Amino acid sequence: MIENLQNQELAILVGQAFELDITSENQAKIKELLVSELIRLILNSPEKLWNILYRIDVNETKVKYLFSNSAPMQIAPELADLIIERMLQKAKSRLAYKKDNPNFDPIS
Repeated sequence: MIENLQNQELAILVGQAFELDITSENQAKIKELLVSELIRLILNSPEKLWNILYRIDVNETKVKYLFSNSAPMQIAPELADLIIERMLQKAKSRLAYKKDNPNFDPIS
């Protein structure tokens, strides 16, 4: 049950950050949609991608290492893993706070 709630929060957070309509709560499907969007951003709007990564607070050192040491075809999937890792941290935190504070609205 907790994993389902985390995946729901993950879908919401990723959808908001990347302006995607994510209806699936399946982590593999979320990653698949995210990888597609990352490829699009890398090719067409790298500045927008960097702004999003900064806003969602993905570890900058890891991202820079990824871009300088990964094969081009591996950047998007590995970057998606970093994003999902960070978003799951946020989701767990929101759910823990929500449990302690029933008036907490994680969307706002």
